[in-house]
Amino acid sequence: MRKFFIFTIIFSLIFLLSFAYFVKIPSHNANHYPLATQMYDGSANIVSAIYLNFRLYDTLFELLIFSVAVSGVIFYSKRIRESGEIVPDKSFLVRLELFIFGIAGIVWGGYTALTGHLQAGGAFSGGAIGASGVVVLTLALGSAKVHTLAEKMKLEFLENLVIFVMLIYVIFGNIHGGFFSPGFCVGKVGNFFSGRGALLLNSSIGFKVFVGAWIIFYEFSKRKESI
Repeated sequence: MRKFFIFTIIFSLIFLLSFAYFVKIPSHNANHYPLATQMYDGSANIVSAIYLNFRLYDTLFELLIFSVAVSGVIFYSKRIRESGEIVPDKSFLVRLELFIFGIAGIVWGGYTALTGHLQAGGAFSGGAIGASGVVVLTLALGSAKVHTLAEKMKLEFLENLVIFVMLIYVIFGNIHGGFFSPGFCVGKVGNFFSGRGALLLNSSIGFKVFVGAWIIFYEFSKRKESI
């Protein structure tokens, strides 16, 4: 079985390299992106237009890879003995400062994700900033309380729905020639409601990164003395 697995990997690698060598791939000129963004997307941030519109399939697979990573952490963490939760700091002043910074991080992460089509930022960076805010908030409240709050809000369940939202968006986008619905219009460059489905996609992807990063941190924190 092991030899067959190794042979399959080597054969697949040789096949893909041969494919890339013999198949002629048309040259791609990136200079058309600014004009295409203005005409077909409407985002002020060209990077956002690329990963949410022109290269949306790449973003979808990156999201799947992230989901696999989170699932892998959860699966293998169950094999390691738990060593306790993170307890809040004893100082009220320190807890208050951490709470304020944590909330500020979550709010800033949401703002970064929702305005990613207008300026530097986007789903992945916004989700990471928000997750950092939750980590700081955990130091103020304790991991058990934050995890209980996350379970009550069904965050893990909602996070798993993001993949289906992406798939539905892609399917309907192809059916309607790139238009998901009349509500997802190009809009005027620089306006908040522009960038096709940027608001939906950035908020959905950012939320998944936000919750997924928190799950990874929480699973590691419970086994901090065992690893």
